[in-house]
Amino acid sequence: MQAYRSNSVRSPSCLSNPHGLQLVYPQYPTPTTDVPAAVHALITAMKSIQTSLQAWASVRAAAEKVSDAYINFGNAFNAVVHAFSAYNIDTRDIHPIPQRLRSILEVCLGQNPSPAALSAYMPEVRQQLFDVLAGLRTKQAAWRAATGRPPLLLPVSLD
Repeated sequence: MQAYRSNSVRSPSCLSNPHGLQLVYPQYPTPTTDVPAAVHALITAMKSIQTSLQAWASVRAAAEKVSDAYINFGNAFNAVVHAFSAYNIDTRDIHPIPQRLRSILEVCLGQNPSPAALSAYMPEVRQQLFDVLAGLRTKQAAWRAATGRPPLLLPVSLD
């Protein structure tokens, strides 16, 4: 299994937008095999992205707060991938999601902060986050079979 990773961790060569904001790839996470804890941290990070975007749109937070939330999401995502791979559960289907989310966030944050910018891009952000949840749901049966533990408690949405 290969986790979502990049060689450009906090490097100045990462993509930037016209306003100078740079979204960087996440750092390598501390390995864990505790799937429920890793999933909980990922869900928390996903909610943080939404919260930080709302604060950015109402000019209560700088774009860097969204970037930090994305980095936390990436770290949590990597931890989930690692945790599932410890049980030989394939996660390749969700590997593209962080890059797609990053691209959407970069375009969004390239706009001037406003409720209109948030309204234009939040549906795409939510779709990527929903895709993560849907991907995690597809892993539940394999995880339960590997561990004999009860199903993960996954929210239907992050609202």
